[in-house]
Amino acid sequence: MRSGLLPLLDFVPPGMRVMADRGFDIQDLLIKPNLTLNIPPYKGKRAYLLQEEVICTQKVAAVRIHVDRAIGRVKLRFHTLDRHILSSTFGSIDQFWTVCCLFGPLINDEVR
Repeated sequence: MRSGLLPLLDFVPPGMRVMADRGFDIQDLLIKPNLTLNIPPYKGKRAYLLQEEVICTQKVAAVRIHVDRAIGRVKLRFHTLDRHILSSTFGSIDQFWTVCCLFGPLINDEVR
């Protein structure tokens, strides 16, 4: 996997949950570090979700909104990510995003 996910999983404490969208089949990657995949349920060919699945979806959405807001704050603060990205920098974009996420909250808006 070239996304850089595997090395990051080493820092997640055992027993934690990893949130992903539907379609990300990464459950097998989470077995060794003893992590649980948390994806929203989907109805598939059924007409509706089961009551337990609706409750699960609501719980995931309550946490996911905070993740989406944090990503939005990083995107607003670092407008470099709004521009076209050269293909020669693809190998570094994960590191750049990580630095933005780590140091973004530490930067005073007046200094920017």
